[in-house]
Amino acid sequence: MAEKLRPFQQRKRMTQLAETLARTLASQPKPVLSNYDLFRELWVIYQSGTAKYLRGETPSRDVFRRTRTLLRNEGIIRQDHDYSSHWRLMDKSDAPAEDIICSVDPFCHIAHLSALQRWGLTNRRPDHLLLVEPTPVLRREMVRELMERDYGDALEDSDLDIETAKAVKHPDTVRGRPISIDTTKFAGDQVPIKGSLSRISTIGQTFLDTLDSPDLSGGMSHVLDIWSAYASTYLEEIIERVTRAEKPIWKVRAGYILEEHVGIRDPRISAWARFAQRGSSRVLDAGRPFAPQFSEKWMLSLNA
Repeated sequence: MAEKLRPFQQRKRMTQLAETLARTLASQPKPVLSNYDLFRELWVIYQSGTAKYLRGETPSRDVFRRTRTLLRNEGIIRQDHDYSSHWRLMDKSDAPAEDIICSVDPFCHIAHLSALQRWGLTNRRPDHLLLVEPTPVLRREMVRELMERDYGDALEDSDLDIETAKAVKHPDTVRGRPISIDTTKFAGDQVPIKGSLSRISTIGQTFLDTLDSPDLSGGMSHVLDIWSAYASTYLEEIIERVTRAEKPIWKVRAGYILEEHVGIRDPRISAWARFAQRGSSRVLDAGRPFAPQFSEKWMLSLNA
């Protein structure tokens, strides 16, 4: 008799687990989740020890797949129409493109002209939503750090079959809005946008990014106008971020703009002059050819 009850008991446990997972998903804010997100929530349920009907301390990927199928069959989740490898939670309101993108990709954030607009530094509205994501090498490092934070020493257990985090392939259009994503090998400073699921480059990072990719910020002429209008207001944030800048040329460009273009004098800015290189072919605008006009102190071709 006991043997005949086992399939029923197993189905009952699976149904209870799916119901518990559904309640957990309803209590979190994201409208779209990856398989990694779903598995992680399942893992937390197992680790909590509150679901007494479960066997074992960790979920298998087989249990995960069957639980996910139950949620899909019950209409709790469905395949997202923009991100086919992700799951849309049906009891959650849909969200704008930037919230969806930052939900499915924890390493992506709003940047460049889109960030300048959000911070009120420009009245231009870009045709595309501009974002930044890490290069594949940096992403692999960040994925490893994410999984180490989520699973700790459990990752060392070769017997565990954990759903791994994967790189996100972004479509050209999300929620009807065209998007454009630049890549970086540096993890730029970013902050969450209050009241949303989005992340954006900090004020200091946004100014720094204009020095590396002025073409993504409306062009160098527009960049110089922005620095002239707002650099004094955000000087401390700019100096702090530029001082930590990963490339010396960014310090040189910032130093020239602040001192010679905007007219700000500060010993912290002057200190960046040690990164200037005599006899170099460095230019103010990386997207334009070398020009004969030159800054003697910053050893920089003023090609804008």
